[in-house]
Amino acid sequence: MQLALEAVGLTKVYGGGVKALDGVDSSVPLGSLYCLAGPNGAGKTTFVRVSSTISKPTSGRVYILGMDAVGEAWRVRRHVAVMPQEGRPYNSTLTVFEAVYYYLASRGFSLAEARSEAMRALEELDLAGYRDRLILTLSGGLKRRTLLAMVLASNVDVVFLDEPTVGLDPVARRGTWGYIKRLASEGQTIIFTTHMLSEAESVADRIMLINKGRRLFEGPPREALSKLGYRYKVITSLRLDFEDLGVGVRRYGDLTYIYVEDLDRALKVAEEILYEGGQAQIKPVDLEDFFAEVTWGG
Repeated sequence: MQLALEAVGLTKVYGGGVKALDGVDSSVPLGSLYCLAGPNGAGKTTFVRVSSTISKPTSGRVYILGMDAVGEAWRVRRHVAVMPQEGRPYNSTLTVFEAVYYYLASRGFSLAEARSEAMRALEELDLAGYRDRLILTLSGGLKRRTLLAMVLASNVDVVFLDEPTVGLDPVARRGTWGYIKRLASEGQTIIFTTHMLSEAESVADRIMLINKGRRLFEGPPREALSKLGYRYKVITSLRLDFEDLGVGVRRYGDLTYIYVEDLDRALKVAEEILYEGGQAQIKPVDLEDFFAEVTWGG
């Protein structure tokens, strides 16, 4: 299997001994839509910064297309593009079209290619109607989409997107993922971060769950769910001795989650809750349940 990214024992320690990354191993196949998922402060942004040559690791190695991201950083940068978490277009006095066009020209596109690819990206991200608007007049969400257009139009081998849909409305978010999926299907490797596990589950081919700088899981989302051993959950605020029913029980704040193997058992648990005067919701398990399970108690 050819890899777009390979991390081996990747560690990053900041001042005060804080480990943002703690011996992370990872492998990202070429042409995949890969997600680093986890809560804020988990180490996702640090992983992106180190992998894209913005920051150096304290120890360990990361390779992009077989090239050392530290020793061959100048070569790696020709093959990657990065959308930072808090990034905005660098020159707010440019128009939306100019921002994308000049960025592509600076990366070596011919002027004709830069023009056509810029317009393609603007159309894909529903920005064509804003092409002549100055960046400084845009909302935060539109500035974010403009930066996305710049990076995604670059036609590089590996694209890093740090929280790409933060600040986007639901319609813009759907359009953005549609464009990103098409690029991945055309052979680009897209590596993105999110703290929204539902987004990771619905979009990514492969995920790495990370927390406190440590890798908890890497693989297809369906593989993570299969490890749970349960297919459904019943959610209630009622506190009963559900363990007697032979089910998995977790309590988070005021809510109790009862995990069961099949829908029939879920309905029986819900009936018991209703009989006791409570309310119950039945839902399929998801990636949030897996994350909660692997971080339970620590």
